Amino acid sequence: MSLAWTAYRVLAPVLGAVAPSAGMFASPNEQPFWKERMGAASLPGGCHAWVHAASLGEAAAVPPLLRELRRSVPDARFWLTATSRGGRAKLRQIERTVSLAPIDSPQAVRRFVEGVAPERLLLVETELWPHWLLRARAEEIPVAVVSARLSERSVGRYRGLGAGMRELVGGLAAVLCQTEEDRRRWLEIGAARDRVRVVGNLKSDGLPEPAADRATARAAMGAEPARPLFVLGSLRPGEGRQLARAWMALPEDVRAGWTVVAVPRHPRASEELGAEVAAAGVTVTSDPSRTDAWMWDDRTGVLVDWYRGADLAFVGGSLSPFGGHNPLEPAACGAAVMMGMHHASQLDYVRALRGGDAIELLEPGDALTGSLRRLLTDETLRTGRAKRARAVAEAQRGSAARAVAALREMDLWPA
Repeated sequence: MSLAWTAYRVLAPVLGAVAPSAGMFASPNEQPFWKERMGAASLPGGCHAWVHAASLGEAAAVPPLLRELRRSVPDARFWLTATSRGGRAKLRQIERTVSLAPIDSPQAVRRFVEGVAPERLLLVETELWPHWLLRARAEEIPVAVVSARLSERSVGRYRGLGAGMRELVGGLAAVLCQTEEDRRRWLEIGAARDRVRVVGNLKSDGLPEPAADRATARAAMGAEPARPLFVLGSLRPGEGRQLARAWMALPEDVRAGWTVVAVPRHPRASEELGAEVAAAGVTVTSDPSRTDAWMWDDRTGVLVDWYRGADLAFVGGSLSPFGGHNPLEPAACGAAVMMGMHHASQLDYVRALRGGDAIELLEPGDALTGSLRRLLTDETLRTGRAKRARAVAEAQRGSAARAVAALREMDLWPA
């Protein structure tokens, strides 16, 4: 038995015992939701499925999944959970029966399961909490992972928990993977071979539609409608500095023709990123009508609206080693796409875009400036890339139908 597994099993009940009273020490933003984290939830009559999406990113996969599940069960009842408050807010736009997920203690999980009485648990992407799985096994609630993904680092972490975790993974009723690489990794940590399928990424079905008119989309965000728009999406620490230096190395007449909008991945990193950009000589503003500065928008949930107005989009988390964010989002909106070389978590999407000559992969330093200049100044190259990128994004749709077909085949849906 793994020492880590034993320690987790011992400490989780202790955490569950002290956590309710610890709410008084939570931040003011967290306190209103503390009871939810302790498992407080109630749904008379229970639900057909508890659907968990950890944060904003995973929440994007939920609408297409629910739509497809309701094709065969129109009156299906769901309870949705998220780990983050941002994810919860996103899910609240989809269903009214929403809460923050219970912490992984036996007490909180038992309270939650008794309150909402789910017939099955659908986990979006990866979230494997041992006490969730233990409670589901005790209550004979089948657990399926949909749009399942797994990084090499996660493989090591789960394997480090030993036989106890491997047994729980082996008991999963279905693991519906995004890619063949994900399938291989899930098998490595113990998933049953006959329960693993590759169905694609549910987020592809939730990809945004392009705006009917890009200029109108820009105007709706307060930007100048007639000026082309360059969006720096999901920026992570370290990337603001690199992009700002490359921008300032461009000729002034190139820079003068564009509106630039930067959207940090996490608002809490906004100040750090803004300081990076300012240190590189770029002025930051919250006024989208200014043409001599980068517009800075750290609000949650605005990135897609900016992508819809974009002629060119940089996808963050990729110049620094964060694995990258989804390049299909700006592609689906009709923007030409740029991305750094650190895109391991988006490898299949990047391969698809590269295969369609629909993405610019950015090297650091002078090469980054050269790529920027080429795409900012060559409209024919830019519009051709954008058209091909959108075609690649459209070809990715259909994962939700494949996922629900697999659930039906495995007798996991309908009830």
